[in-house]
Amino acid sequence: MKKKTGDMDENRAFLTRLEKLGTSWQKIDPRDLAVFLDQFGLMIQCGLRPGDALEALGANSPSPLLEAVIEDLSRHIHTGYTISKAMSLHPEVFPSTVIMLIKVGENGGFLDRQLRRAGEMISRTNGFMAKIKSAITGPLITAVFCGLVLFAIVKLVFPKFLAMYESMGIEFPAISRFVFLIVNLLNHPITLGIVVGGILGSIIYRKQLQQATFAFLLYFPATRPILGKVLCATTCETLATLHNDGVPLHRVLTLMSENGPFPLHLKKLKESKKILVSTGSLHESLLGVDYFPSFFHSMVAIGEETGALDQLLKSSQKLLEQEIEVLVDRVANALEPAVTVLMGVSMAVLFIGMFLPIYGILNKLGGL
Repeated sequence: MKKKTGDMDENRAFLTRLEKLGTSWQKIDPRDLAVFLDQFGLMIQCGLRPGDALEALGANSPSPLLEAVIEDLSRHIHTGYTISKAMSLHPEVFPSTVIMLIKVGENGGFLDRQLRRAGEMISRTNGFMAKIKSAITGPLITAVFCGLVLFAIVKLVFPKFLAMYESMGIEFPAISRFVFLIVNLLNHPITLGIVVGGILGSIIYRKQLQQATFAFLLYFPATRPILGKVLCATTCETLATLHNDGVPLHRVLTLMSENGPFPLHLKKLKESKKILVSTGSLHESLLGVDYFPSFFHSMVAIGEETGALDQLLKSSQKLLEQEIEVLVDRVANALEPAVTVLMGVSMAVLFIGMFLPIYGILNKLGGL
C-alpha cells in the first residue's frame, strides 16, 4: 500500500513539473525523439546501463518536455520498471510500434539494436507525414482564411444592414430572407454557447472524438482507401521487422492488438490472431481486415508459399507509402480549387442576398 501511495505521489510530482514547464499543449518534435532513441541505443551498445544513459541524455535534451519525460523514464527504471513498460506510461510520446520493438528487444537481448531501429522508424515516418502535411497545408490555409473573412463580415457588417432593413416596409426576395436567417442564427447568443460548448467538449472528450472520427473515416468511401493503406503500411512494417527478428507471427499480432490507439483496428487484429492460431495461415487470418487493399492479401499469400514473407511485406510497405503519397497529392490538388469554388459561391450568395434589397429600396424611392 505504501509503495502504491509513493508511486502516486511521484506521478503527481511529474505532472506538476510538466505544468510548470507550460508544455501541456506542446508536443515533442519527432526528430528530437528519433535522435533520443538512436543515442539511447548507441549508449547501451557501448555498455552503459539504461538508467545512466537516460540521466546523460536528459541533461542534454533540447526540449524541456522531452527532458521531463526522460527523467520520468529514469525514475521508473530505477524502481524496477522495464524500458518498454516505462515508455508505455507515455503513449502520447512513444508510439505503440516503438514500444513493441523495444519489448521484443528486451526479451531477445538486442535492446540496443531495437532502440536504434525505433529511431529510424520514427524519422522515416516523420518524413513521410511531413510530405502529407505539406500537400494539404495550402488548401487548409485558404479555407481557414476565407472562413475567418466570412465570419468577420457576418458578425460585424451584415447586422448593421439588417437593422437598417427592419425599419423599411419592403418585401425581400427569397435569397435575402435565407441570408438574413443565417446571419441571425450566427449572431444569436445560443450559437456562441453551442460553439464554445463544442470546443470544450472536443477537448474534454478528445479520445472519444478521435475514436468516433477514426470509425467514420474508416468506413466513409472517400477516405477508406487512404486510411486502410496507412494502417496496412504500418502493419507491414511491424510484421516484417518483428518476424525478421525471430518473433512468431501469432506473437506479433498479439503485440499489435495490445498496443495501438484505435480499438476498432485492434479488435480486427485480435480476431486475426485467433484465426492465425487455428489455421496457421497469415493470409487467411488477415482476410477479415477488409479495409486492407486486395493486393496486400495476395502478397501475403505469395510470401507464405515462397518463404519470402518478410521481403514481400517490406516491398508492400514501400508500395503502399508511394500510393498514399499519390492519393494525398490527388486529394490536395482537388481540394484547393474545391475550397476556392465553395468559398466563392458562399460569398456570392451572402453578398447578393444582403445587398439585393437595396435595388428594391431604390426602386421604391424612385416611385415616390
